[in-house]
Amino acid sequence: MIQVLRLLCPYPTVGEDGSLQNGLTLAQPRICHKCGGRDCWSQAKPSGTADLVHCMCRKGLSLVLCRFGESLVLCNGLIVKQHNAQCPTALRKQLQDHKVAWEDLVAWHDNLLKVLPLVEDAAEREAQEAIHGLHDVKTAVSLVTRNAEAIIATLPGVSDEERIEGAPEELKALLKSVQLLHTRLSASSILANPEAASYGQRHPTPVHKVCFKMVRLFQEVAARSNVRVRMAGTSYATPRCYDSFETIPLVLIDNAVKYSEQGRDVVVTVQDVTGHVLLKVESHGPVVPEPMREAIFERGTRGPDAHKMVSKGSGLGLYLANIVAKAHRSQIRYECVSVDKNGKTGRNVFSCEIPL
Repeated sequence: MIQVLRLLCPYPTVGEDGSLQNGLTLAQPRICHKCGGRDCWSQAKPSGTADLVHCMCRKGLSLVLCRFGESLVLCNGLIVKQHNAQCPTALRKQLQDHKVAWEDLVAWHDNLLKVLPLVEDAAEREAQEAIHGLHDVKTAVSLVTRNAEAIIATLPGVSDEERIEGAPEELKALLKSVQLLHTRLSASSILANPEAASYGQRHPTPVHKVCFKMVRLFQEVAARSNVRVRMAGTSYATPRCYDSFETIPLVLIDNAVKYSEQGRDVVVTVQDVTGHVLLKVESHGPVVPEPMREAIFERGTRGPDAHKMVSKGSGLGLYLANIVAKAHRSQIRYECVSVDKNGKTGRNVFSCEIPL
């Protein structure tokens, strides 16, 4: 949604990753290109719940922080007449076109607030149509899964786990791939209808077993990036969960593997704690900047380094996982427990507490 807001903005904007973008009517000033937008967000300070906040950059230009619900857009490279009398004379002469009235900013913000629900509804309809079209695919995947499981059931062994371990590598790879695809398709259905996260009956769920299954599904994918996924912790509790619960470990492990540095471990911990089961996924990679730590759970938001490490991505994973967590009376939390000397990488922890 933040990218949509920036595309609809008449003024130049700077992303939380420092990316500069021209406005619909005003381009980025040359002085901002030289600066590179590196410090804009550190100089823009939100003020309570105000929709528009005027700030000053170190060069003497106006920064205007615009709030749209939970989303923030930062306009840069402006000279707001009513609030920026300190702008250097040379810049005033050079950037005549970038002088704007505060009233114009307010009018644009208020008009966009009125239009935004229509944009969101249109996007929602398109997403639902696309996801409903996957129904036949999901049915076919279920059929392949059942056939693969039927073949494995004929193999020697006293349990499914033992039979799968003894199965030919090609058959194991096929089963894992189909299971992963089926789980992803199930998660996608929540995008079309968030209420689907609480469909069906809740049933006792061995969280450790579910997460172990996800770890096994991702081990081969992780190995291709020289990343190891392993389990930790001890858990015997079986909280009552919906079928959608699998989406949480699916997304957290998937993200951890995608954005982990090569040669590092992704550690999935499931631990019984008084009153709940703690699910925690730790990895080492790019740290999410402080201003973005709430936004990463919004629909369509990707971290500043996400595009650099993984070009393809929808920014929907954490959004979907958090919907499922809320259906289970919980929420997903992000914490950076250590930062490297470069200030950009460190140990990231995503966690969720499932009530008993």
